[in-house]
Amino acid sequence: MVELEQSVLIRRPLDEVFALASDPKKDPDWSAVVEQVEATGPLGVGVQLIQRVHLLGRRAHVPVEVLEYVPPERVVLRASLPHIQVLGWRLFERTRDGTRVTFRTQARLSGLFSLTTPIFVRTARKHLEEDLAQLRRLLESAAFAQPLQAT
Repeated sequence: MVELEQSVLIRRPLDEVFALASDPKKDPDWSAVVEQVEATGPLGVGVQLIQRVHLLGRRAHVPVEVLEYVPPERVVLRASLPHIQVLGWRLFERTRDGTRVTFRTQARLSGLFSLTTPIFVRTARKHLEEDLAQLRRLLESAAFAQPLQAT
């Protein structure tokens, strides 16, 4: 089992951050890996999505299911491919300076994919850090320039 966790402080209100970062359909706006997302319905428990991702030089269509949806605190997703099972938590916490976003991932690689675990960990950690940095840049940019509300 591989476990990764990365957090970032975004100087924006919780509701604003949750609206963008909780919804996998909006991942292409800030994720370098996710190119496109199709969903069976609005975000909520049981919704099925297909993410088209580009990772390690390959494109894949990844089925994703929303397991938990608790606005504005967390979203839990499960992605399943042959030999790769991933659980992902997107956690949101109001702070004095904005919103702390934590992405936690547990992945199980089996078969021949288990041999690639060190590469998977390095790549996943790098993309997680880059994606959260891009999310922060996007939300803190002039496009979201309204003042931070006191909490």
